[in-house]
Amino acid sequence: MNPKHLLTLLVLFLFPAVLRAQDARGMAVGGAATAAPLGVFGLYWNPALEAVDSNTWTLASGYSAFTTSNTNSAILRFTPTAAIQSGQDPVSQYQQYSGSFMAKYSNFTFGVFYDDEETLNASQGALGLFNDRAAGTLASTAYALNYLQTTQQIETLVLSYSTPLPLGTFPFLSVGGSLKYHYGTQYEQTNLTGAYTEGSSTGYAYSRITSSSGLGLSMDLGLFAKISDMLNVGYMMQNIQSSFNWQAQQQNYTLDPVTGQDVASGAASSVTINAPFPYTTKLGVSLAPPDKNTYLEGEVSWVNGQTFWRGGIEKYYNNGMVIRFGTFSDQVSGQELWSFGFGYFRPNFNVDIACVTRSIPDLQNSIALGGGVDAAVRF
Repeated sequence: MNPKHLLTLLVLFLFPAVLRAQDARGMAVGGAATAAPLGVFGLYWNPALEAVDSNTWTLASGYSAFTTSNTNSAILRFTPTAAIQSGQDPVSQYQQYSGSFMAKYSNFTFGVFYDDEETLNASQGALGLFNDRAAGTLASTAYALNYLQTTQQIETLVLSYSTPLPLGTFPFLSVGGSLKYHYGTQYEQTNLTGAYTEGSSTGYAYSRITSSSGLGLSMDLGLFAKISDMLNVGYMMQNIQSSFNWQAQQQNYTLDPVTGQDVASGAASSVTINAPFPYTTKLGVSLAPPDKNTYLEGEVSWVNGQTFWRGGIEKYYNNGMVIRFGTFSDQVSGQELWSFGFGYFRPNFNVDIACVTRSIPDLQNSIALGGGVDAAVRF
């Protein structure tokens, strides 16, 4: 391979397939947040939401974690051995840790987002090879290989501006935009394809790409409209323009014909991985029945030619408590997942927690599991 070639990223971070959330409030409504009243956390879901309350200083931070797989077994006990026993082929797993810090004043919001993600797609043949070579019991038949594992850490700096639009036909209409600077600090991708047969050194391709330097820019644009006292609508165009490149080293490997162990082949070469974030459009609605202190949220999004639906509900109480519930279809596990959360609000601060699961209340045996916490202080 010519080291000057641009390599296209083999997996687009499973972006459309999983719940990605930087805050508990968005996680708790299943990610149906394009038109939801999320305060400063709306920066992540729709920058136009920031114009709804633009007269105070706000500092906020959030953290979330999520993991899922398609083995139909407890995600907390996911291991290569358990994946083999599941019989699922191929085996897919995804996990993400996210964090955020945001500062808002008037119409401007500054944010720092952190994402640590790992994706795995492995055939039973590849898992069997790794298991058998560790035990020293390679089979005499060929192993059909398909193994792709990607790990990456990316920090994103966001500068957003939002403003109301003076259109008399709407009680409230706003527009917002975000400029995002991405800085990648770690990337590793292992790719193994083809077939391995004991005694043979051909028939497969095996490489590992590593990097500690990635840079890119992306832009978002959002709209928010209060159609009536009952109906809010949000529209988001995410990653309208997006560029992201990893400056990386690629090392090729062979598998020892006798033991199946990894053997480096030649010197590592410099490569550039072109990995723009996928363009996504989202349309959300929020219904607020009169005098119920309740919001019903729904959202449809389109990315890479696919359509995804999410839904959520929030109930606010006069004592400052709020409960939330949401649902979305997780493509990794192939299941409908449920999210729920609790919050406590005061004029100057709020705190929230959230959980995502398939099994309630038996969380330890859930096929997917996630959680989040966030807090905001207003001056």
